[in-house]
Amino acid sequence: MYCPQCRTEYREGFAECADCHVPLVAGTPPPEPASRFDPSMDLVDVLETQDAVQLAMVKGLLEDAGIPFNLPGQITRLVNDVDPFLQKHIRVQVPRDREEEARQLLEVLLQPDPDLQLPDDDTPGASGANA
Repeated sequence: MYCPQCRTEYREGFAECADCHVPLVAGTPPPEPASRFDPSMDLVDVLETQDAVQLAMVKGLLEDAGIPFNLPGQITRLVNDVDPFLQKHIRVQVPRDREEEARQLLEVLLQPDPDLQLPDDDTPGASGANA
């Protein structure tokens, strides 16, 4: 018996994963899928950021498009989590043959919307306006 979500194995007699709360499946878990990262890929940097939200959005866009990516510097992410004031940059790398596709995809996220206008300081209700 094993959990199909977290792949934890259980003895007979259990029906649900204690962590995931999903029904267990009979048998043993299938082998782990091969890593999507191939170290022989010719990788190029398409983004360097300190913004965790931006990084999460970029990862989601690349995953949805099926573009493999690498985030080198596991230590950098750990340092940012422990002490956000250090603000280390995290790089996003993609295979060279997918670089143009990735850059076009990320352009929408990284370019500010020219039609978006922020309120002027003189606009009533704007923060910082004098009464």
